[in-house]
Amino acid sequence: MGRVSGVRGPYAGLVAEHGLAASHRLTLAAVPDGARVLDVGCATGYLAADLTRRGCTVIGAEVDPEAAAQARAWCAKVVVGDLEAPETHDAVAAAAAPGVDVVLCADVLEHLRDPWTVLAWLRTLLAPDGVAVISVPNIGHWTARREVLRGRFPYADFGLFDRTHLRFFTYDSALELARRAGFDVRTVLPAGAPLPLESRVPSLRRVRDPFVRRCPGFLALQFVLVLRAVPQRP
Repeated sequence: MGRVSGVRGPYAGLVAEHGLAASHRLTLAAVPDGARVLDVGCATGYLAADLTRRGCTVIGAEVDPEAAAQARAWCAKVVVGDLEAPETHDAVAAAAAPGVDVVLCADVLEHLRDPWTVLAWLRTLLAPDGVAVISVPNIGHWTARREVLRGRFPYADFGLFDRTHLRFFTYDSALELARRAGFDVRTVLPAGAPLPLESRVPSLRRVRDPFVRRCPGFLALQFVLVLRAVPQRP
């Protein structure tokens, strides 16, 4: 989302027009009611709004000041800044102290220069027994493979070929991202997308999710990972 959080234009606009995506719903479902949450790249607060209604206390981090101003309606605190800048690290750590139950990174890490280091740092902000919930797009999705086979890489304002993506992930590299950052992968939830002809054949919707679970590397549009920090050796 944007450089760190999702440009308020396309992403917030898509949510406003179409509602939350499948990956958003999976991400939110992985957060317990009443949790203390650090929403990394909170944009205008469209995820924080749902969490707050469920009794969560949400701390936001957002690079876009205008989006951050809107997110304050739903967040207890919002830190404005680039998550790859040391000064932002200090401000986020202070806001998150003494620790959060959940670090939430929904459609954020692919926009960073070094998501491995940022995710490893975010791990240090978790309370004992806290979890990280991250979502990343799957560049191995069949539609992306089709475009590359045709010799194309069609940059766009959003989606798999979002022109602001700096990193690209498959099923295996998403797991590697989490493990390099010091996490155990507890759950991988594949988020699908409508299949061809689904709008004309509604019954395809009933078979989509089983197919996505069987072939996540090919049919998942995004992966939602629930992560637990690996205990660090003294």
